[in-house]
Amino acid sequence: MEDKDLIQLALGIMPPWFVKEPNLDTSKKRMDIYLDFTKGSKFACPVCKELCSIHDTKERIWRHLDFFHYETYLHARVPRTNCSEHGVKLIDLPWTRQKTGFTLFFEALVVTL
Repeated sequence: MEDKDLIQLALGIMPPWFVKEPNLDTSKKRMDIYLDFTKGSKFACPVCKELCSIHDTKERIWRHLDFFHYETYLHARVPRTNCSEHGVKLIDLPWTRQKTGFTLFFEALVVTL
């Protein structure tokens, strides 16, 4: 099993999303995981859930739970759909909520503490 596959499994990332590149910097005790989606993918409009083509993407970063005692961040270019009814909208992501810099797992840890 490759590193990418292991990390993808641990994160619960499902198609069309995949781990593009994990970067581990042991001197900084930091792991940066770059996610991407399959070319040609369509995503649901966050309002009506209709599958739409991609208008463009926005680069985003989220703080995730530590992996192996390394501070971990997820990076992804997030699609904005071009819905015929609702216009251009940023999609909903399975690992985070809109307008937050944290993954759902990180938020759950903070609430538990």
